Amino acid sequence: MLLIVLAVINQQCLKPVDYEQKEQEEIRDFLSTNNITVEPTESGLYYVEDSVGTGPQPVKNDTVTINYITYRLSGLVIDTNIESVAKQNNIWREDRSYTPFSFMLGSDMIIKGVNEGVGYMREGGKATLIIPSKLAYNDYQPLAFYIELLQVKHDTTAVK
Repeated sequence: MLLIVLAVINQQCLKPVDYEQKEQEEIRDFLSTNNITVEPTESGLYYVEDSVGTGPQPVKNDTVTINYITYRLSGLVIDTNIESVAKQNNIWREDRSYTPFSFMLGSDMIIKGVNEGVGYMREGGKATLIIPSKLAYNDYQPLAFYIELLQVKHDTTAVK
């Protein structure tokens, strides 16, 4: 009898965890808790426009400058380029610069979900991106980014 009980317990312990399903549940719970009703894009990104910008919309190879706050869906802030936010969340580091972040849209310098989300924005706009891990670090930990698009510099070398 004891062997049967141990065998059943062992089978339960060896049952594989479906991390992708757990991630999807975490995203659904976050959306529900925060009353977010937008549909995901084809890639799975949730784009929530908080404030519509009035400036130009960036395209691939444009240089964009942003302020950002990165957090887990639990609310834990894990990165930001805003010094006051870093200090408030006990992630401030003396060896780091807290200035607006610039990158070329479409480059590998930034995760896919941020590239896609910033591409929907207009200069001066603010948005929240809920990013599944397949568009981030492939670690089954979805992220949320609060983004403020400060500047768009169009690529003047692109062939028209």
